[in-house]
This record gives sequence, C-alpha cells and structure tokens, in this order.
Amino acid sequence: MTEISVVTLAGDPEREAVLADVLNLHPDVTLLLRCMDRVELLASIRGGGLDAIISVGDPAWFDPQSAEEAARAGVRIVAVADQLDDKRLSSLGASVVSPDAPLETILERCTVDAAPRVEAIRSAQPNNPTGKLIAVWGPKGAPGRTTVAIELAAELAATATGTLLIDGDLYGGDILQRLGVTEELPTVVWAARLAAADRLDGARLALDVRRIGRNGPVVLPGLPRAELWGEISDFGWRQLLLVARSCFRFTVCDVGFCLERDESPYPGAGEGRNRAARATLREADQVVAVCRCDPIGIKNFIWAFHELRALVEDRDILIVANQAKSSEISAVGDLMRKHLGRRPISYIPRKEADVARAVKEGTTIRDQHSGSDISLAIRSVAAATGGNIPSRGFLERLVAKG
Repeated sequence: MTEISVVTLAGDPEREAVLADVLNLHPDVTLLLRCMDRVELLASIRGGGLDAIISVGDPAWFDPQSAEEAARAGVRIVAVADQLDDKRLSSLGASVVSPDAPLETILERCTVDAAPRVEAIRSAQPNNPTGKLIAVWGPKGAPGRTTVAIELAAELAATATGTLLIDGDLYGGDILQRLGVTEELPTVVWAARLAAADRLDGARLALDVRRIGRNGPVVLPGLPRAELWGEISDFGWRQLLLVARSCFRFTVCDVGFCLERDESPYPGAGEGRNRAARATLREADQVVAVCRCDPIGIKNFIWAFHELRALVEDRDILIVANQAKSSEISAVGDLMRKHLGRRPISYIPRKEADVARAVKEGTTIRDQHSGSDISLAIRSVAAATGGNIPSRGFLERLVAKG
C-alpha cells in the first residue's frame, strides 16, 4: 500500500477516537491531525501534503467551503457514517462507507485515483442561474468606473425589476457614501459569509440592504475598511455572485482596478486581494471597461486592457470612453482602434457640474435629470448589456462607426 497522510474529523467523538488509535498503528498511514473544528481542517488543507480527510460522523462545521477547498487541493474525502448522515456528506463530495466497514475499505477509498470533483458539491441555489452579471472595470487613475457602475445600475433598474449593484472593490469601496447613505448596512463581508454557508438568497438581500431611489437598484455596500478584504473567502465571493445571478435579473458589480494575480499573505489560502475582481471578471456575462479620455487615462487603459483580455473573451468586453470632449471623440476612437482593434461603444461626455451635483446631493445623475447627456450615453451602454431601453425616436448617443 502507498503511504498516505490523513486527518480525521470528529463528528462522532467516540468512534473517531477508536479509528484514530487504529490509524496511528498502521505502518502506511500518517495521521497528521485530529481536527476538532473548521479552523484546524482548513489549516490542514492549506498546509499541503494532505492526501485524504476521514470524517467520522457528520460534524456540523464541515461545510461546503471546506469541501470545495479540499476538492480543489486534490484531497479525497471519506466519510464513515450511517444512513442519517449519508445524504449531506455525499452532497459535499464525500465517499461514504458504513461504520462497520473494515479499515482496509476506508483506506482504499482514501487512495483511489480520482479526486472528488468540485461539481459534486451542491448548493441550495439553482444550478443554472438566469440573471446577468455585468462587471464594471477600469484601470488605475480614476477613470470614473464607480460613477459608470452606479448610473448603469440605475438605468437597468428603471427598465427591469430586480437589479443589484455590488460594490466589489476590495481596495476600498465607496458606493454607499457616493449615494449619500450614512446609515450602517450589511456589507459584502456579511453577504459572502452567508453565501458560503448557503444561507443567503434574494429575499434576505432585499430585506437587509436597501434600494436607492424609488425605482433604483438594490445596493450591497463594499468594505467599510479596506483591511477587511481577507474576511471574504474566494468560495464565499463566488457563491455570492451565484446567489445574485439566481435572484436578480441584472447584477452590476463595480470591481477593483488591479488584475494581477497575487498570492494571499495567509499560507495556502490561494489568491490574494485581487481575487474578487479576477473571479468576477471570469464569471461575468459582460464586462464594461471604462477609459478616461485624456492622455494619461488612455495610456493606462491600453496597457491594462491586455491584462483584462487574459481573463475575459473579447466578445464580452464593452469599451466605454468616459469624460469625452466632443472635439476629441474621433481621435479617441481612432486611437483605440489602432491599439486595441476596436472602438468604444459609447462616449460619455465630460460634464463635471452634473457629476458634482449628484455627489453633493447623494443621488444618481439619472434621478436628477434622466435626459442629461450623461444619462443618454449610459442608456446606450444599458441597451448593449441587454437592458430593455425604450426608443425615443431620435439620436441619443454617439457611437463609433466601423
């Protein structure tokens, strides 16, 4: 038999103690740890060198996040449990054996070639969510990404019931403050934790967070403090996006600027601070890429766009030129086409007074004046993302040709 390293989970402490004694005496088995809680289990998975998890009984703290981390690390899960616990453990990807099974059978399950599949881990959420996830991204240098995200969500919410706006910038979100909300509300940390535990749905979101304006989007605030980014697990974030797509027709997520793959400072925890942005872009149905129309903004955008293309298919990217002067639209379009092979789908005019007034009053530009030049340009973006935007019978936007 090949030597293997295992940990046990004490769902049934008495049986686990007996099995642990037997495992310790086996010459080909190294019992690394007898895990008594989720923290010890995750530390064992992330530490590396683990071949299998043997759950004796069904510990309540053994959750979908732990099971998925094990599956992604190639760690097999074997459960020694009776029929009462069989269904839940199987849903977590475990190979279940009877408490009466001999040790050889248990160890054989620990050494099968095929690791558990992530797909085996089931959620209470629908398998095929029908909602659309739209990520709004822009490079460093304040391209106006958050303003575009807010206005896009407002336009979509005005034409479709069920629009969610998520502040997903782990470098410090400010959508709530931008909209003039001073009360404390549950944030993405709260939502990701509940989603990881499979306890979040659209009704819970609608109840505990708030809608902006009479017909505006439901807003899920970002981090209250930037250093809290580590509180959001990769699994919890992806589950949150799944819940959003399952419960809302449109989900607009404002993501951070940095797309570089970085490692977490926590050993074995996978990707670091940029993981939310990268995961959102990979899973998004469409990405609105925002470029500020000045020499520095265009330079930043062109350089960063190549990183975006590594995560998102070209056909799913919609370039939006922000703060554009009418005299420069043609030149900006030509420059984009030269370097990126495509022109922006919309040019949002530079109207500093409109933006400043919206910030001062804590509202959207659309709510101030739905016929403003900025709102008309955003409306064309909403139409491109699938919003049912009614025709007004005249030219509402400037669109590049060719």
